[in-house]
This record gives sequence, C-alpha cells and structure tokens, in this order.
Amino acid sequence: MEKLSLRLALLGLPLTLLTGCPDRNLVRPADPNAAAARGSESVFVIEAKGHPLVVDWQPEHRGDLEVAMREGVAVVAYDPRGLRLLKDCHIDGNYGFIGVNTKEQVVRLESADEVKANLPAAGLGILANVGGELGRSQQLDVAIVMVGKKKTTWANASKKDLKGSCQGATHFVRGATIGAFAMKTGAKGKARTVAELFGSGVAADISRSKSVESMDGALDACRKASPEAEGPPAQCGALIRLELVRLDERSAPQGGAGAAAGAAPKATLEAEACPQGFVFADGKCTKPEAASTHVCKLEDVRDCSVQCEKGNAQSCDTLGIMFALGQGVTQSHDEAAKLFAKACEAGWANACFNLGIAFENGRGAPKDAGKAVKLYAAACKEGLAVGCSSAGRSVLWGVGVQKDEATGVRLLQMGCNGGDEAACSDLGVMVLGGVGGLTKDEKVAAGLFKRACDGNVAIGCTNYGYMFEFGRGVPQNAVVAAAIYDKVCDFDPAGCIWRGVMLMAGLGGHKKDAKQAGVEFQKSCNKMQQTGTAGSSGELMACILSNELYGAKNRLDSQMADAAVQTWTETCKAGTARDCTQVGVVLLAADQKEQAKKLVAHGCKTGDPWACELAKHPALK
Repeated sequence: MEKLSLRLALLGLPLTLLTGCPDRNLVRPADPNAAAARGSESVFVIEAKGHPLVVDWQPEHRGDLEVAMREGVAVVAYDPRGLRLLKDCHIDGNYGFIGVNTKEQVVRLESADEVKANLPAAGLGILANVGGELGRSQQLDVAIVMVGKKKTTWANASKKDLKGSCQGATHFVRGATIGAFAMKTGAKGKARTVAELFGSGVAADISRSKSVESMDGALDACRKASPEAEGPPAQCGALIRLELVRLDERSAPQGGAGAAAGAAPKATLEAEACPQGFVFADGKCTKPEAASTHVCKLEDVRDCSVQCEKGNAQSCDTLGIMFALGQGVTQSHDEAAKLFAKACEAGWANACFNLGIAFENGRGAPKDAGKAVKLYAAACKEGLAVGCSSAGRSVLWGVGVQKDEATGVRLLQMGCNGGDEAACSDLGVMVLGGVGGLTKDEKVAAGLFKRACDGNVAIGCTNYGYMFEFGRGVPQNAVVAAAIYDKVCDFDPAGCIWRGVMLMAGLGGHKKDAKQAGVEFQKSCNKMQQTGTAGSSGELMACILSNELYGAKNRLDSQMADAAVQTWTETCKAGTARDCTQVGVVLLAADQKEQAKKLVAHGCKTGDPWACELAKHPALK
C-alpha cells in the first residue's frame, strides 16, 4: 500500500427585518384565493422554477407572507387556480438579506395572458375588475424599485422536509426581491416613468370604476439605499417578486470551497423561468411574438445566438456558459470569455462573475487574480451572492488584492446572507477560529453549518454533524449526528467516511459493523480516485483508512496530507480531540506508528470515542 512522505513543520494556518410601509390601495386587487372560485378561468403555472410578481396581493396577504418568511422557509400551493400561501406550512430554515445597487423598472402587462402568467395570485380578480379593456385600451403598469433580496440557502427541498399543515404544497419560496412598487392601469401605449407611477393623479385618463391601483413603499426612501446595508431602508421593504422552486426539484450537491475555486462557470440561479409557451423579456413573462428580444434557455444554442446578437445580455451569458462547458457547441474558453465580457459590459452580474472565473483560472483570458477580484466585487454589488463570497475569499487570503481579513469576512457574510450556501460553511469555520475580528461562538458556527447543510454543502453538513457529535454549540446528540452524516453520504459519497466512523465505533444508534465501515470508507475515497483530483481532507482520510485498515491500494496525495497534518496539529493543540485522531491516522500512513499511537490515544483520552475504537485495531498495536 502507498505510504506518505510528510513534512511536519508546523504552520499557524487559519481554520480552513423587513420594515414595510403603509400600503396605498385605491382599488384593491382581489383576494389571492379568489382564483379558486372562477370556474374555467385559470392562471398559467410554472413547471419547476419561476419568479412571479406579488404586487397584486392585498396588504394583509403580503403581511402573512412576511411573517411566514420570518418564521421559516415559506411554502405555497401553485396550480391553475392560482398562487396561495400555506400559512401553517414551512420548512425549517431562514432567510438572509443582501443589498443590490438600486434598480428601477416599469413592467407593462399588456394582455390577459401576461396578467395570468405574471400575477398568479390575484390576476384573475384584476381581469374581472378591468373587464375586456386590458390589451385594447388599457395596460397594467408596474413600477418596481429593487434594493435587495431575501434568500434562503435551501436550494431544493422535498415534501418530507415540510412541517405543519401542508396539503396542496407544490413550491417553496427560495427568495424574494425587496423594495417598493406602484401598480396602476393606464392608457394602452402610453409610456410612464417610475416617478410618475409613484406620483399622484396619473389615473385621470381612465375610468375610475375600471382601474386598479396599488402601492407599497416610498421611492425617495429606496433611492437612499446602499448595496452594502444589512437590511432595506424604512419604507422600502416590500416583497415584490418571489423566487419559487418546485418541491423535489433536484440540484447538485455543493463543495465547501465556493464556486470561484472551480473552473466551471455558473449558470445563474436568478435566471427567469416562465410558464410553458412564454419567454422572459422586459421584466415579465410574455409570448415570444410580443418580445423584440428575450432570455434564451440553456442548451438552445440557436436561440441564444440570435438573442445575444439582438443585445440580450443574459442570453450572451448563457451562450458563454455553453461554450465554456462544450454543451451543444464545440468547447471554446476564448469564445466563452468574449461572451461573458459582452454581457458583463451590458450589466449582467452573472456574466461578470463568470468572466472573473476566466481571469482567475486563465481560461479564455490572461490569468489575473486582481481582475478576477474586481469582477467578483462588481457582481456582488448587483446582488449575486457567490460574487460576494468569491471576492471575500480572495480578500481574506490576499489573492490578487491586499489581504484584509475583516473585509473578507464581511463579504463572506454578505454571500451567506444572499443564499450562497458554501459561504455559510466557510464562515462557520471562520467563527470557530475567530478570524477577521469575529467573536468565537460555537452556537453561531453551528447555525452557519446548518444553513450550509440546508443547501447540501457536504463539508457544511459534516461540520454540523460534528457539532452534535461532540456537543459544540448544540446539545450533544450522537443520534442526530449520525442522521446528518447519513444525509451527507446519501447525496455526496465524499461524506461517507463519517458514516463509516459511526459504524466502526458503534455510535449514534449504529451497531458496530467493521466490514460495512470499510465499504463506506472506500465509497468516500473512490470519489477522489475516480476524478483524479486532490479531493478533500475527508476523502484523503477515507483513502488512508481503506489502505491501513483494509489493505486497499489507493493513491495518496503527500502534499495534501502534509497540509492536513499541519492544520490538524494546531487544532489538536487547541483541544479538538477528533483532529488529534486524524493526525494519528495520517502519521500511520507515513510509517510513523509510535507517534500515531500516541495521538490516537490522546484523542481517546480527550473525548473522541472513535479514537478509542481505532486504538484497538491491529494496525495500531
């Protein structure tokens, strides 16, 4: 079996409310539940993910939604009868806030179909109010001022994650656009500005009995917002648009290093999804023939090329992603970078982030960490959470920019609050280590690891399980820890090592099963062996355990093992028993058996039950 050659010079490495305002409703839109009573009339339903407006909800119903989003992750029923909040149903989680550069837009709904596609809660009631005039002599104008987003780290959820009375649940609220809005009917073809729609007396040209007016928030207040604020200004905290994800919609598990560390570009989570037969253009879902240009769909190379040529920035970014991945086209990092640059220059934040990846990795652009950081920071100011956290890591470690731990940590906090689950995982480690001026707080760290685990970040879940296993920041509970480790192993084989540890030591309700423990160790190791990459320290440990305890012949990375020993030695000295055990395991693979035995024995003595079991193994006799 392969042995390790380690350098043991110890390095002091660092550990890897919304405030609404009074609504002004001159003619209130119908109750969101009214759609259920409208016979054959129905709204258009999204298939998986979508971003419907909620400016049609009455104030009390938006209030219910705000409460639901404070108490957990909100859940809705979305079907042809309309969009309905399930007040007594939730998912165990929370939302953070991330600010953006203030944006103003007027969305014009010019037909009954557009109302039913964009206002699924009370759209049918609005159509009943304005009669058949919409599309002929009238249009519905919605002025939107966006200052931030609320976001949860839950990227996907299933019905087994629901708590409470959840009959009819179809989607959960992943996020919401925050700011102010003014919605008013007006003469068809008449262009009105945001300021006009927030002003008074603009409905004089239409019949009052056939008008709809609704407003929440103050334009002047929103214009004073800062993208770096921890919350929206007073009188600028209205919910405008929701980001919905269908229950059981799957997404890939995440690592712990953040998107910027990888070579692949990011397909934005903000991409608008519309009901079948509609495209997203000018802030709304509309029929393709009614739009001069629209957002294309990933994999539709022809449409993306056409729409990009017409100047649609998001379509250019999408086409760039396809070139970077070789998806439907011949892979070309050079062409991808050109497209990202075009879309970034036009103001599309996700493209700026992807261009940053190109500069960081030197693929399609000269390798330039400094330019990468600037692009990540630009994306951050537009509300792209992963841009904040990627910039934060660069600043934290001084990559391409002057090192500044406090600023790096603040950017990671913005990323976590904006829904970047990997940032929450990294931030939890920072809190445990007191990095960047953070107060060491195990309870806060455990909460951050939970948020990461909600988003299926493998290392975040294993850290969260560890907190329960050893009672750090949460009540000690090996059964809960085992359940978390099982969850990790089920969605990412790299985490199976910790299921193996529980089986080997008979912990968390598991019966001792050395044979199955070996299977779990090899599952974890296989991911690193099959990809040929360095993998994680957990995968490295799994490969060593398979070799030393079960006679396997897995390849080992001496450089990675050396770095792991250096870090774990420091945390072992600081009192982390499990890390003492882990150093012992790595030293065993380096033929330093006596030192390995001492460290495993120390791990056992200081509270690691796995170390006590490991010490009995013939390999350590």
